[in-house]
Amino acid sequence: MNSIELVAELIADARARAGVSQHELAAKAGSSQPAIARLESGLANPTIATLERVLAAAGFRLRCELVPLETSDPLVEAYKRDVDRTLIRENLRRTIDERLRMNAEGIALGDELQRAVAERAPRPPRP
Repeated sequence: MNSIELVAELIADARARAGVSQHELAAKAGSSQPAIARLESGLANPTIATLERVLAAAGFRLRCELVPLETSDPLVEAYKRDVDRTLIRENLRRTIDERLRMNAEGIALGDELQRAVAERAPRPPRP
């Protein structure tokens, strides 16, 4: 949905929630019924001042917020396909203490594997 469609929907919703006709909203906003109809149908691109005035006439104020654009990173998307969400859910059900204990066990196992590999590695001859 583009921004003009969103504005049109916003104005129509505000008018409906206020329980007024297009003619009544126009009178309160100092506009005309055809102008309100054009706004609600997406045929007009109002300024922010016009939008604020029409919404105020319906008893609402405009509030804007910044929303980050969704970006698509191919590497992240490929990684997401391979994530086993059942394991994530299972780990989230564990307590923090359980997760810390499992992490410590994993680190200990890694250390043990490193020692075993180091012991099996051929040693250089002594001079």
